[in-house]
Amino acid sequence: MSASAAMQEYLAEAYRLAYYQEGDPYISTSALADVMHVSAPAVTRMVQRLKEAGYLEHEPYRGVYLTPEGEREALMSIRRHRLAEVFLVKVMKFGWHEVHDEADELGVVISDAVVERMERMAGYPRRCPHGEPIPTAEGRMPRVYD
Repeated sequence: MSASAAMQEYLAEAYRLAYYQEGDPYISTSALADVMHVSAPAVTRMVQRLKEAGYLEHEPYRGVYLTPEGEREALMSIRRHRLAEVFLVKVMKFGWHEVHDEADELGVVISDAVVERMERMAGYPRRCPHGEPIPTAEGRMPRVYD
């Protein structure tokens, strides 16, 4: 099953929450509801869809965690978003503060071929305009120290 735009958004947010917890892969559904600005029942419905698709697992009283496939899908979504931001800033000359919402819209519809071209045109950036690392095309989040 291919992840819908809504599923991609949930997976990306789940990845970000887990990433900043460093070492704890479990994400509470209430934290996910907070960052997605939705109700707890809406998260429960989406968690069920993501679980059925094989993107995450749910452990009662601990939370949810991404499966390897879910993590890969999340990283590809984050990659598209961050490369779209860089492209909008470096190539199209938008201000860095203007690009987040535009990248949200673009990130769910651009193909891998377009993403690769945007990356090349933007000079193979390692970080988005907001300073966050850009996942690799192989689906890994680099640790960027510079």
